[in-house]
Amino acid sequence: MKKITISRPKESFNKNCSYEIFLGKKYLTELKNGEKKTIEIPNDLKNESLKAKIQWCGSKKMELRNTDDHEKIIVNGNKFMNKKMPLFGAMFPLIGLMFFNLKMVPKNIGIGIFIIFLIGIVGTITIWRNKWLNIKTE
Repeated sequence: MKKITISRPKESFNKNCSYEIFLGKKYLTELKNGEKKTIEIPNDLKNESLKAKIQWCGSKKMELRNTDDHEKIIVNGNKFMNKKMPLFGAMFPLIGLMFFNLKMVPKNIGIGIFIIFLIGIVGTITIWRNKWLNIKTE
């Protein structure tokens, strides 16, 4: 059996959510903020990929066949997605003011900025949802 140590550093964001760890499609464990666990991987699952999830978002897959025994794996949140991306939500009222043409900018520019903003938000929660968490070896 292969042993891996999975750790999650203390984070100020996502601190109330647990990260679920999957091996292939099999649920392994969950990591709370600042937690570290050692897990034994059965021989029949040692060629599967490891993935972390939080709600509908997650991380990219990490192939376990490329890791050694007693490997240390760190799972943490993507700092841009978790810290900076919510600030774009604060821009929504400003974009709304531009969109409804309160004589701040021309209406076409307001509509263009609003559409780009919506594409960015939808892309973050759909296309780039598997970049919300980072999983890497130490």
